[in-house]
Amino acid sequence: MSKVANRIEEIEEALRELEELTSMDQRSFLKSRTARFSARYSIVQIVEASADLGVLILQIEGESARSYREIFKKLALRGIISVSTFEVMARLASLRNMVVHRYWEVDDLRIYREARSGGLEAIRSFIREVKAYLSEKG
Repeated sequence: MSKVANRIEEIEEALRELEELTSMDQRSFLKSRTARFSARYSIVQIVEASADLGVLILQIEGESARSYREIFKKLALRGIISVSTFEVMARLASLRNMVVHRYWEVDDLRIYREARSGGLEAIRSFIREVKAYLSEKG
């Protein structure tokens, strides 16, 4: 399996996990340590695999980027992903940084709300938009 296919598979797997976790009601989600920690890991996995995929695409385009946000921004500037997808992916990258670097206490409610209020759909859009770009490139 190619690197691109591997990254897409990783994103889709973590997306399924996050969808399942955020289908719980808010109270149950926040009460479950397992659900909260799984959601955190899913965000990290989605953002890192999406960024890796973005790096591969930018290499095809002869570009590079230094941060997750810059990767998604350059993909949007090239029309590979939509601006609305970029905006949500950039917010997810901030969530990933919060989880990994613990800039402040991890806000599990923010993760839950972000996923339910467009995050999951943005990830699905990211996958669709990237697949469309890759199919055009042949």
